[in-house]
Amino acid sequence: MTQILVTGSLPSIVVSDEFSPNTDELVVHNNRFAENFEDGDLAVAPIMGLAVVACMDSRMDIFKILGLENGEAHIVRNAGGVITDDVIRSLCLSQRFLGTREIILLHHTDCGLQMVSEDEFKAELEAELGIKPRWSLEPFADPYSDTRQSMQRLLLTPFVDAQHLRGFVYDVTDGHLHEVSQAE
Repeated sequence: MTQILVTGSLPSIVVSDEFSPNTDELVVHNNRFAENFEDGDLAVAPIMGLAVVACMDSRMDIFKILGLENGEAHIVRNAGGVITDDVIRSLCLSQRFLGTREIILLHHTDCGLQMVSEDEFKAELEAELGIKPRWSLEPFADPYSDTRQSMQRLLLTPFVDAQHLRGFVYDVTDGHLHEVSQAE
């Protein structure tokens, strides 16, 4: 059983001793999947010319949310759907080598990054490990303004063509997408 403990003002997840790895079960699932595998002829370039940048939240099935099928889009995910240097790297490669031209940003309500203090998190890591990470957590209070900021980052980088860029906030309580305008 997973327990959530609060240390300072940050929630921490503590995994009990009852945990057992899931990999063996997932390999069995893969063997069943491979028995009827039909996607071996898909091209490496996504046929819709689309790249989606989204949060890694496990409640978000990007293919179902957007009605996508395998081979139609590149999906780039990280904590918060943040436009980091690595996301820009992935989008640049996607556009220049694999022909994508459209970008959708997909943030969501009730994101874990809305509950984290970057300073406290880094201080906890430094106290425990003796070193602070170089990377930024990029916590935020409002997913709409965070989506807008992410859109602005893509508009400003010379490495990505953001001519066909749109941003959305997915509501985890009702499944709807809410479009975010680029400027307010």
